[in-house]
Amino acid sequence: MSIEQYVTVRWEQIGFHCWPEAKGTREYLSSRHRHKFYFEVTVSVFHNDREIEFHDLLDQARAIITEEELGRSSCEDLAYRIIESLRDTYKESAIRRDWTCSVFEDNEVGATVTHRRSF
Repeated sequence: MSIEQYVTVRWEQIGFHCWPEAKGTREYLSSRHRHKFYFEVTVSVFHNDREIEFHDLLDQARAIITEEELGRSSCEDLAYRIIESLRDTYKESAIRRDWTCSVFEDNEVGATVTHRRSF
């Protein structure tokens, strides 16, 4: 039997973005529009004594995307940006960990990006 442990942080923030290539029934997405974005980051840990302090992780993750104007960034773009930045913050142990970030628009639709550990 194998047991894996993870810590997870969540937060939300208002943002504006657009998808200029949107066509047809989704053409309205080509204009700047507002969402409440919901973020969730999960990272693997190797013991259960706050190896990664999740309050610190939350502060670090929230500090990555602070702007409301997100341009043409998609949920995938935002998730990737968060993972890359956090991996840089935890560079000494980042390659040994699984990193997952999910970003949802209005808590309805979104994307998940995962970076699997390497040994």
